[in-house]
Amino acid sequence: MLLLDSDMVKRMPEGNFNVTMFPIINTAKNEVGREIVANIVALGAMVALTGVVSRANAEKAVLARVPEAFVELNKKAFQLGYEKALAARM
Repeated sequence: MLLLDSDMVKRMPEGNFNVTMFPIINTAKNEVGREIVANIVALGAMVALTGVVSRANAEKAVLARVPEAFVELNKKAFQLGYEKALAARM
């Protein structure tokens, strides 16, 4: 599995793997409202694509590590990453 930001990657890497692309940074900036949560968007996407960790447990772990003032921001970022990765995979 390879997860790529469609706004950043200009040349597709070679290899025998499944590629999922969507605009991670653009999603964080324009849909969540803060570019700084792009890592959480990407994490939500990786959880969706791998299934190694449940969505509920991954989200719980993320939210346990952020200050209360940023819980909703990170929750939204994680959810959008998760949903967009699933949509992009299809």
